[in-house]
Amino acid sequence: MADRRKFLSQMASAAALVGLSPAISACCCAGKSSRKPFKIGVADWTLLKRGTPDAFDMAKEIGLDGVQVSMDFEPENPVWGTPEKIAALKSAMARTNLECASTAAVCGKNPFIKYGTVVDYIKDACKASAQLGAKDMLVPFYGKGSLLDTSTMRIKEEYFKPVVERLKLIAPVAEKYGVTIGMENSLNAEDDIRIIEAVGSPAIKVYFDIMNFQYYGFETVPEMKKLKGYINQIHLKDIGHKLDSNSGMPRDMRACFETILEIGFDGWLVFETHGHNPKKHGSVESLLKHNLEYVKNSVLFS
Repeated sequence: MADRRKFLSQMASAAALVGLSPAISACCCAGKSSRKPFKIGVADWTLLKRGTPDAFDMAKEIGLDGVQVSMDFEPENPVWGTPEKIAALKSAMARTNLECASTAAVCGKNPFIKYGTVVDYIKDACKASAQLGAKDMLVPFYGKGSLLDTSTMRIKEEYFKPVVERLKLIAPVAEKYGVTIGMENSLNAEDDIRIIEAVGSPAIKVYFDIMNFQYYGFETVPEMKKLKGYINQIHLKDIGHKLDSNSGMPRDMRACFETILEIGFDGWLVFETHGHNPKKHGSVESLLKHNLEYVKNSVLFS
């Protein structure tokens, strides 16, 4: 008993030094954080297996937890995936015991703001996402679908209203199916938040890519902090391919990881590559195994 009193006294003294209550200090010293470990997935296009069940087999072999599944938008046939394709994907998930980390509505070649049928396509993708057990979706705004005015580095004002109007049509369907849509674009945090608040739905957020924000002229860490609470999923990517390449894009990988923790993000982390060439950089499987080991040994899992 004397030893126990001595221990509690020492704990109280130590807690006082750092401004913590003895109870909190004792809890902190009892073991590691109770935060659930992150789930790690991969975009199926990174595996060169877009919309195919084989992506799950590859992800399983690499040691990942799931796959981000994509289907191209066809303006004349605005359906995300046929029942047969969805059934095949579900079979692959059952076979591999992996999850659908998220879905991706690939409409970059036929911009969101210009094609009316893209609304039907994304509504259908919400239903398909629910069938696959995915709670998140990526909608890209790059290439022909870019919203950025490069002369001002802000959203093109004429695009603001049509984007908001179309997202307002989609948001109730996303809410119905329990899916959160993440806009992946070349805008800064302020413009993204402006769109989200104008739509006024919890089903609309930002799909955050730690490389892309810097690639398009912004700083990853400050932008991620501004978007606290507005991010539905995160792409882990480095322009040097290996996350520990020290390529400078993103500027500081450890700072990115620390910020993910700081903002309280607890969703999926998804690997994606940028211009990876197997002949120059080695197989994508070996790359992803390397990156998975790096992430598992990082502050994200400590």
